[in-house]
Amino acid sequence: MACAVLPAAAQSAPVDIGIGASATRENETTFVASVAWLPEWRRTQNGVLRWDVGAVYVRGRDNTRFDLSEDAGVFHGGARYERDNGFVAGFGVGVQAGRTSALSGNPQFVSTVGWRWERFSLLARHISNASIKQPNDGETMLLAAWRFR
Repeated sequence: MACAVLPAAAQSAPVDIGIGASATRENETTFVASVAWLPEWRRTQNGVLRWDVGAVYVRGRDNTRFDLSEDAGVFHGGARYERDNGFVAGFGVGVQAGRTSALSGNPQFVSTVGWRWERFSLLARHISNASIKQPNDGETMLLAAWRFR
């Protein structure tokens, strides 16, 4: 039965694709892109709780005194709550590919807060290893995302 239900759920699950900018220590900014697969976990009285499985790409930065030149990616899984009024909040744990002063070791914790209007979202996201490894500058980003079904 699960074999019949899972493919149908996967086909109807929304996918968010986002682009934006990320800043780290001393406001060193760069381009970021993200993708998230968001199947519904359960409906609540005022919203929906979703699984959040995705990836974030952070382009390397040149001409900075910090070690930020390598491109980095974070593959994450967690949960996202979307209220019916548009408020969005989520948390997940991920692993990284590439290493910089901002993203310096596994695991990486991904926290998200934002607002969604139908298919469009504005999301603030922070990725950090919670000082498990140093340096722990983290990446704080603003993303504009579009939802596809």
